[in-house]
Amino acid sequence: MVPAITAGGRSFRGAALYYLHDKRQDGEAERFTSGRVAWVETVNLPTGDPERAWRIMAHTALAQAELKAAAGIKATGRKLENPVFAYSIAWHPGERPTKAEQIEAARASLEAQGLEEHQAIILCHDDEPQAHVHIIVNRVHPAIGKAATLSNSKLKLSQWAEGYERKRGKLYCPQRVKNNARRSQGEFVRHPRTPRPVFEFSQATGNDHLGAVFAATAQRQQDAHLHELGRAMKRSHARQWRELETVYRDRHTGKFREDFLKHCDALRDTQTRQRQELRTAWETRNAERSAALAPFADREATRRAGRVYGQGLTRSRTGDERFGGPGRGGPEPV
Repeated sequence: MVPAITAGGRSFRGAALYYLHDKRQDGEAERFTSGRVAWVETVNLPTGDPERAWRIMAHTALAQAELKAAAGIKATGRKLENPVFAYSIAWHPGERPTKAEQIEAARASLEAQGLEEHQAIILCHDDEPQAHVHIIVNRVHPAIGKAATLSNSKLKLSQWAEGYERKRGKLYCPQRVKNNARRSQGEFVRHPRTPRPVFEFSQATGNDHLGAVFAATAQRQQDAHLHELGRAMKRSHARQWRELETVYRDRHTGKFREDFLKHCDALRDTQTRQRQELRTAWETRNAERSAALAPFADREATRRAGRVYGQGLTRSRTGDERFGGPGRGGPEPV
């Protein structure tokens, strides 16, 4: 089980256009077919029609101030700019969960984050070899208007995913188990900063290529291992230099200068060799990332060109003078 949180957004319409329809082809600004959508389930909404559902969610977000006032909650704090929260959960390619199991897991993931009372759309795509669902959530509570806090969503989803795999009898992500165990003991565990090649790999593959998520998970585990080796090496080098400092303080006893210089030379040689070994390991990992990214590079370039073309058409229709558009006026729908 791999949960993946996407960047938050302000447009339910934009989220619906992407998740509820097929991927755009080269040169297309929009796509309205829905061949890849296997099924859709709504949560806390009076309709099962996803097109009506996202409009209700958008209306709820726009009426946040009125909902707060009706519930007697003061309208304090900054205005919520990104009411759309979207994430996905993917099963291992070897698993074949039923529709009921996928819906149950999606609802359980909402509950784990304290979002069980919020409006949501759960949808399944069947264009990948592994089973996966996407969840679009309205951060605005439909009854009281308060916005959900998502600061710990990654941690909550990580703990929930581990419990889900334990319940099903097989753990597919051992590194996650180790990290959660360290967190449960009060240790602060944060994943190292994502290297640029890994970020580009994730951007190129996108949310709908969740097989790449499992591959990236394995890469992250290897990266974490190399980071741990680097930290251990630094601690070892610091300890060795402290020992050398002790020898320097005792320089008035014994044959000091010759032994001290030999010790320094040996220590420098050892540390230089260790640094070179670690550098070689990282170069190997970077080469592996580049090889993994290569099949997606051309496709991402095509997507980017399509997006630029689509944005040009949109600006032209909405009256951007740079594109000679006639202009229709009015704000963009949420």
